[in-house]
Amino acid sequence: MIYDAVIIGGGVIGLSILRASLLAGHTAILIERNADLCDGASGRNSGVICTGVDAPSGSLERALIRDSISQVREFCLTHNVPMRECGSLVCLWPWDEDEDEKKSDENVDEIASSHARLKHVLQESHIAGDKDASFLSSEAVSKLEPSLSSKCRGAVHIPGEIVVDPWLFPLALATHSRELAKTSGNANDVIHTGREVIMELSSFDKDSGVWNVVTRGKPDNITINARCVINAAGIDSDLVQLGASSGRGDVCTLPAPNFEARPRRGQYLIFTAPKEVNSMMNGNDSSEWPNVPRSIPTRPIQPVPSQFTKGIFVYTTLYNQIVVGPTAQDQSSRTDTTLDTNVAKELASHASRVLGPLFDHYKEVGEYVGIRPGTSKRDYQIHLHHPANFITVGGIRSTGLTANLGISRHVVQCLLPTIIPPPLESFSPSIYLPPTPLPDVKELVQQYHKRGDGKIVVDGHEYKVSHPLTRMGWDARTGVAA
Repeated sequence: MIYDAVIIGGGVIGLSILRASLLAGHTAILIERNADLCDGASGRNSGVICTGVDAPSGSLERALIRDSISQVREFCLTHNVPMRECGSLVCLWPWDEDEDEKKSDENVDEIASSHARLKHVLQESHIAGDKDASFLSSEAVSKLEPSLSSKCRGAVHIPGEIVVDPWLFPLALATHSRELAKTSGNANDVIHTGREVIMELSSFDKDSGVWNVVTRGKPDNITINARCVINAAGIDSDLVQLGASSGRGDVCTLPAPNFEARPRRGQYLIFTAPKEVNSMMNGNDSSEWPNVPRSIPTRPIQPVPSQFTKGIFVYTTLYNQIVVGPTAQDQSSRTDTTLDTNVAKELASHASRVLGPLFDHYKEVGEYVGIRPGTSKRDYQIHLHHPANFITVGGIRSTGLTANLGISRHVVQCLLPTIIPPPLESFSPSIYLPPTPLPDVKELVQQYHKRGDGKIVVDGHEYKVSHPLTRMGWDARTGVAA
């Protein structure tokens, strides 16, 4: 069989491209080298879907984030992916002010200075498309989020940001992809894990326009024939393209990548608030979000972003865990996820300042490290190499979960048709297959505990719960898992 596309990488981006390809009527197959899906950056993200205010204006990243955010709500509703449409608060704290700013004019009113910095954030939010973003005074912030420290000098409320389950979202992409393929008459599985693509041994036949992609795994090496290679290998997307550019064939038509991956390490701390902490607050649980105690923040709390990072968030997951992170530290290793005790102390200190006295009663329950696929460039590195029938989707940084639906639409509707003519509409499985929702979270949690091996089965396929936030929430049976 000759597939229209072979997709390298089983993270949220690869799965989203697979689903979009099948929805468009293409034949496609996904190859993931790890034993489980989303076992890299996609299994270590925050679960917060942002609106792109910190992405460079005019960038492909911002455009695809905006396209994606317009699709996220419908996707979550139709696929039964839990979400909390709570928005976020970009808060200004006294310790985040520049030292030069503090010394420039001691007579400048602190409130006026704070308002000026937040005004810039508000303007960028409006430019990015968040027309409903608004400024909040420190008093308004305290009323909206009573669990925060009173030292907040004001905030910008961005209502479009969403908290989702970071593992169930890509799971929905995978289950829908498999059903799309099955309904279109493909008896073979379209997702293969534990199999590594070896581009150095693969070749492209210019006459037929077909790639012979060599994969290594048990029991044997397998060659997959496809008209297009879509490289969604995350942190290794540059290496995959480099291997393909030096691969076999009479004449290599694929250039080496024009970017280099720069692994960026993000560490997180996870806390819970004991039930007795809520009794310290005035009133009962939030009327707006009855499942979220008033003793923990409902909305993601983020600092004013810089040109290099969005900063450290403090937010509550759908399982009522309080998460602090991520950090943003460049490192040379693409795989080192060792926990750093000094970084953990810095994260705890940050949470203490943001949350104030109540933080002393919180209990630390876990931590994890993710490696984001950054590059030396500020924008996504999504490139079509038409003579070689090769598409690279790299440099997605920390916004893969946020932008995946926009990225996949861009790849499948804008880039892929230049290589492969779109299938006839009458053959598109999207016409006759309605979206298939996931089972209810509580049903999945019950199965997870009954099995006891960290996995669940959906539609006959076994999946490992690879994200620590989902896994810990299911273990504790809190929040939406209660």
